[in-house]
Amino acid sequence: MVWGGIGTRLRTPLYHVVGNLTGVRYQNEILQPLVVPALQAIGPCAILQDDNAPPHRSAAVNTFIQQARVNRMLWPANSPDLNPIEHMWDELCRRVKQHHPPPANLGQLLQWLQQEWNGVPRAFICNLIHSMHQRCVE
Repeated sequence: MVWGGIGTRLRTPLYHVVGNLTGVRYQNEILQPLVVPALQAIGPCAILQDDNAPPHRSAAVNTFIQQARVNRMLWPANSPDLNPIEHMWDELCRRVKQHHPPPANLGQLLQWLQQEWNGVPRAFICNLIHSMHQRCVE
């Protein structure tokens, strides 16, 4: 599993999650080193949107998010099609599948994932994010 975050002005590095992602690991490996600095770089209007996965909603994570003063979007469960990151994962998958032959090992796959993640045009990401309003209306 990999984790990544996108915004109109930045994207986080892609992070390879080894094993099960718990709330504590999500906080220590993703929120603290990747999410909070990215949100701080955006400024006080930054909003975190996650997908309500159990690690994202653990008590430890909720406490950390409050203490870090992170603005979190209220998000209905079971609505992944509305989350722009889901469309980013689809694009990443399409791009990686264009490599021939398939990756020889996990290391090569991770290398291609990071390369393609970095190669997705900023305009594509901005379009995903700006289309959220219309998808919510629909």
